[in-house]
Amino acid sequence: MASEQEIWIEGQHGLQLEGRWLQADADAGLLMCHPHPLFDGTMNNKVVTSMTRSAARLGLSTLRFNFRGVGASQGEHDHGDGEQQDVLAAIRHAKGELGWSRLLLGGFSFGAGMACLAAAAAADDIDGLFLIAPAVHHFDAPSTLPQQFDTHVYMGDADEVVPFDEVDDWVARVVPQPHWEVFEQGGHFFHGRLADLQASAKRDIEQLLAG
Repeated sequence: MASEQEIWIEGQHGLQLEGRWLQADADAGLLMCHPHPLFDGTMNNKVVTSMTRSAARLGLSTLRFNFRGVGASQGEHDHGDGEQQDVLAAIRHAKGELGWSRLLLGGFSFGAGMACLAAAAAADDIDGLFLIAPAVHHFDAPSTLPQQFDTHVYMGDADEVVPFDEVDDWVARVVPQPHWEVFEQGGHFFHGRLADLQASAKRDIEQLLAG
């Protein structure tokens, strides 16, 4: 498997966002968004890197990046507003500069929230949405999702960070209803369950790409 390369993404107002990119032969790729910057979230989070490695094993290109103010990315934390713009900038970069014709968007915790909102704003550029323990209490979770693609939500029922009941309630109410997979006794960071998460995501990505 090829190694990731350092990449810089031009964000809102010219902010430079630090990222890591792996180019595969396929014209499809997975873009992953990391957890909350104020709680040590970075693009090196284990859930994020596990997802990108799984996608790479399927022959997809991958891209992960640091939100503004994280690592070497310029700017300051913007409580979600600017971070949505960071995701949109990464989508534009993947489609325009990297040449991805099919883009799968994913995120973990806070990053899942930012991915969800960005997907709604750029629905025509997204081919699948993968939300891992979406922090619905940290963003204005929408009541509707785009019809253009399927959304998958994964979460442990013993999550100690994101309230499980709130996510369960959101999944039940949002239209169209996402695919919803619950990992019994799974915690927020999927300790001991990362292989199960990877297997589920791999299955869903393969089905999406085959469709």
